[in-house]
Amino acid sequence: MSNIKSITLRQKAYKLVKDRIINLYLKPGDKISETELTKTLKISRTPIREALLMLEHEKLLECNNSMGFIVRRLTLKEVDEYYTVRGAIENFVLSLVVENITDEEMKSLHANVKAGDSIVKGNNIHKIIKCESEFHEMLYKAAKSDVLLEIISPLTDKFQWFRGVAFSIPGSAANSLSQHKIMLELIEKKDLKGLRHLMKEHLKEAKRKVKYLSEFLF
Repeated sequence: MSNIKSITLRQKAYKLVKDRIINLYLKPGDKISETELTKTLKISRTPIREALLMLEHEKLLECNNSMGFIVRRLTLKEVDEYYTVRGAIENFVLSLVVENITDEEMKSLHANVKAGDSIVKGNNIHKIIKCESEFHEMLYKAAKSDVLLEIISPLTDKFQWFRGVAFSIPGSAANSLSQHKIMLELIEKKDLKGLRHLMKEHLKEAKRKVKYLSEFLF
């Protein structure tokens, strides 16, 4: 029973710190205080240390000998490579979505975009990140490929992290939402060529914003 409790506490600490990183409550270079986490979560150091090691393995944290655990800084080369990989994945996703998406899934995507309108107006960056991420996750599921989901699962947190960085620039979320609306129109028309062009521009613009902010964040 104590082992199960330890695993539960570790997962609690893991999820909390991971959410704070992905949603930019903790920014690249910020120090993670094990003492603060112990007090805040009322969890002993062992499960907290295990959680931080898990996040280090996922390359969201790194251990600095002088500072302990800090939120990892990415290089511009890594940003380029992540977006290149994502571009290849999204191309594959779109071809499957056009073939396999159901009417019910289209309704869910439209509902997501409609909700996005009010969220963007409210200017809550964390809700915006969540809504935008859910849109892309719906597309991944609509592709109907278990292999795709297996491959992309470890990368979705990084994509969400970059999304949060890009949305730090005023107007970015509204622009991204307008592109999602066009994307739905193209899916309904089964216009794969148009979709791929739009997604390429969508990712190109996002990468440009992330690299622009890299001086301050990475």
